[in-house]
Formats: sequence, structure tokens, C-alpha cells
Amino acid sequence: LIFQDPYAALSPRMTVRDIIAEPLEVMGLTQTREETDERVRDIAAKCRLNLEHLRRFPHAFSGGQRQRISIARTLVCNPDFVVADESVAALDVSIQADILNLLQSLQDEMGLTFLFISHDLSVVAHICDHVAVMYLGSLVESAPTRKLFANPSHPYTKALLSAIPSLDPDDSGKAQKLEGEIPSPVNPPPGCKFHTRCPVAEARCRTEVPEWRKLSDGHSVACHFA
Repeated sequence: LIFQDPYAALSPRMTVRDIIAEPLEVMGLTQTREETDERVRDIAAKCRLNLEHLRRFPHAFSGGQRQRISIARTLVCNPDFVVADESVAALDVSIQADILNLLQSLQDEMGLTFLFISHDLSVVAHICDHVAVMYLGSLVESAPTRKLFANPSHPYTKALLSAIPSLDPDDSGKAQKLEGEIPSPVNPPPGCKFHTRCPVAEARCRTEVPEWRKLSDGHSVACHFA
């Protein structure tokens, strides 16, 4: 798991070396300190950290550098599957691209599969091969990234994509504003959870939960009218 906030995810009392080594020691994946140090140096280099960095404490680093430390700690155990929970949301835009490019490079080099959780659709479009859209904890649409961005089917997906900023002046004013308050996820409305804000909702949406339907290869949606 790669956490969202690199400032809160690292212990200020541990050196970078000890932070990265901790999963190896807790899980008993290395037998000697020399073996641990070798694994730490290897993953640190892949995450663009040098030997001098390993001797320092987290307070000496910027947000982007701290996130690289977090990534190294996550990958030192050679996982196959990694959850990245809003892993660039707390970073400056200028740093986000650097971290995303690093994740893609590591994915190719180490054969990783990422579950990338994000509310930033421009980031999703950059890094993801397949996208699943959720509303109040329920899956509403899933498709390959290019297909979803080119031809969204669920009203919520359409509204999300319409809100992405564009440099094209012809696109100004095209954002679909959703009316109404977001319902409580603890006590969601009956039927389709999105019906209280959906611009195309009808009577059946208030009582019937839409089925999960396949529209095309890899593209599925939960909507009565998609």
C-alpha cells in the first residue's frame, strides 16, 4: 500500500534505511543485515534515492522525495499487486508527473499490477489501463480507459468527465452540474443510489437497483437507461 500523505506515512524517528528495511525485517524476508542492506540499496536506486539519502531522516526531504521513500518501502518486498491510495493527491502538480512516471517505470521493470485510487481523472487517464467508477461505494461503470473516456455510458461518469478542465474555449460551459446534496453513504437512498442527483432519473430508479450489464467487451454499467 502506498499511502496518500507522505508527510504522515513516515516515522520521523527512523532513518530512510530503517524505514525501507522494516517490511523485510517484520516479514522475515532476509536472514542477515547485509542481505537487508542489499535489498534496500537496490530498491532505493530504482526509486531514484542514493546512498546518502538512506542515512537521513524524513524531515530532510521534500514531499516528492518522501513519496519515493514510501514507494521504496512498499516495493522492497517485491509484491505483485500494489494499492496506490491517492498517492499523488497531496503533492504539488509539478511533482505529480514525476511520481506518476516513476510508478509507470517501476510497473514495467518489476511487472507490477496497480490498483490506483484517485478522484483526479486526468491522473487516471495518464496511468490506468482500465477504469472502474464508483458512487457511494457502489460500482456504476467499468471499461478500458480509452473506451470510458471516449464513450461514457453512466450519467455519473458523464458528469465526472465533463468537469475535467479543458484548454479548448469551445468546451467552456459544457460541465454538467449535478443538483442536490450527496446522500449519506451510511444511509443511501433506495433503488439506484444516484437517482437523487441524476438528470435522467425516472420513477423506477427510486425503487429498482439497476443490474450490472455488459455493453461491449470489457465495458459494463449499472444503469437502467445506458
